[in-house]
Amino acid sequence: MRSCEVFFTEKSIRTLRKTIKTYAITNSCTMADNNKNIKNDTVHKLVKNFFIGSLKYELTKDEINELSLVNQEIFLRSTIHSSLYKKYPLKVEFCRLFFKKLIKYLEYSEVHDDIYEFICSLMKIKNEENKFSYRHYIIENSLKDIITIKETNNMVINGTTGMKTWEAAIMLSDWILCNKKIFYNQRILELGSGVGFTGIIVGKYCMPKSTTLTDCHSDVLDLLVENIIINFPDLQKTTSSQYQSFRNDEKVIDVAKLDWQCPEDVNDYYYPDIVIGADIIYDPSILLPLCNVLNIFFNRNPQLQVYIASIIRNEETFNQFLEVLDNINVAVDKVIPTECVYLNWDQEIKKYYPRAGLW
Repeated sequence: MRSCEVFFTEKSIRTLRKTIKTYAITNSCTMADNNKNIKNDTVHKLVKNFFIGSLKYELTKDEINELSLVNQEIFLRSTIHSSLYKKYPLKVEFCRLFFKKLIKYLEYSEVHDDIYEFICSLMKIKNEENKFSYRHYIIENSLKDIITIKETNNMVINGTTGMKTWEAAIMLSDWILCNKKIFYNQRILELGSGVGFTGIIVGKYCMPKSTTLTDCHSDVLDLLVENIIINFPDLQKTTSSQYQSFRNDEKVIDVAKLDWQCPEDVNDYYYPDIVIGADIIYDPSILLPLCNVLNIFFNRNPQLQVYIASIIRNEETFNQFLEVLDNINVAVDKVIPTECVYLNWDQEIKKYYPRAGLW
């Protein structure tokens, strides 16, 4: 029987089938600060929170006292004056709120002139509605190891939700980084790639034989290609009628259109060893088409493994997904994930990590 595993955040493990295997995330992966240029911990903390787009940072009195004009200058050079920010700027509203909070911490200290000048410059920028900005994801707490993703500022644009990074993609990517050996030298295909964050993580860090990123929306595919170019500037691009390919002697990353509603059009070129997907089971109308596509891949490769991560927004929809899986002879196992390791994701959200394969 084919089998599926689901990683979730409840206190106990319950299984839907008797034959199971467990691939829980372990704590053997540890975060490490590899950045050598910023020696001050407070400055590093601020730089990190700025680039990951977090306003949740807090500063102690001792940390505030460390923010001399010299250290403020280091912070500014590492953020708004850096080549990374100048080329790939963050959302304007976030920058305004971040620096407003920083100034509040520094209200009894001397504040660097560039901080005020930067805030004034933000006020001159017009409304960001329907525009794009960039998010930067720091891997293993190292400011030298950053994934940059261009995405929309809105949840939905041009009729699709695929143009921003969702929490499930970050969770799945963190799990993948802790289990790189599973993906080593394998043919990986991602369903519903969206902006491409998870597929980019696999292609960059797991040394797969090939990585194919798919989606059905033309605007999403265009954005996906942009993000591959940003994160793999050394790969050579070629285009065919079936896909766009980015290659060098070590990496193969393809981008292709794949519409689940048309399973008969699933190209024979697709013969994955592993299928991944993040937040792709949110809509009841796409569950059967999704499972039909999975079934095609299972029939092509009986040894296929499938890993899917999803935020459960509607229990009824998720249960319907399990029923459709059962109809194609796929069993489900649920396993508890542990805390975030390489990437920061919201551990308060109820989450599932499904994994499917042939037992």
